[in-house]
Amino acid sequence: EAGQHERVPPVAVAFGMYAMVDRAKSDKAGHEVYKEVEFVKIAVPGDKNSNFFQPSTEVYRRRFPRAYDAFKARTHGTPLEGMPIEQWAAVSRSTALTLRAAHIHTVEALAAVHEGNVDRVGLSNARELRDKARAWLASAQDSAETLRLAAEKKKLEDRLAANEALLADMQRRMNERDQASDAPAAPRRGRPPKSAEAEAAA
Repeated sequence: EAGQHERVPPVAVAFGMYAMVDRAKSDKAGHEVYKEVEFVKIAVPGDKNSNFFQPSTEVYRRRFPRAYDAFKARTHGTPLEGMPIEQWAAVSRSTALTLRAAHIHTVEALAAVHEGNVDRVGLSNARELRDKARAWLASAQDSAETLRLAAEKKKLEDRLAANEALLADMQRRMNERDQASDAPAAPRRGRPPKSAEAEAAA
């Protein structure tokens, strides 16, 4: 498929989505927010040391078109973004699987379940879990806002300290310049000037 010579050993190729932490969105939300990134895995059958696993690029999509087409054919739904429901400490694994079966893959999705659908989730405490998800997200958002304000305060304090240091340095330079201008001029080196009598006698 990749157009390689027959002497080149064949490789096993698989494309898939891998959940990675989005640092920028995590800092903003106050909890870990994941995003799904397309990865490619390449291995040589029989060689246990061969294991290439990296984010996919157009190079690999074109090199292995059949494997990529198979991956796209089995991919459904929208990419995950948020806190994966199975990583939320408030639910057990069985509860997480039940929620995923109801197309609820993140805590954010659980918090957004409409009142008319909450009884269809398949859990007797679905409404309670939804309320917990909303409270948890609100708390995380408050924490993120607190951290943001603290960071802004620190930046402002650092900026003020830098300005004060700059002003102090400028004042020191001005004082040194004023002292230098007020000091008596040093006598010039060389022969002393002749007196008036010496000049007349000359």
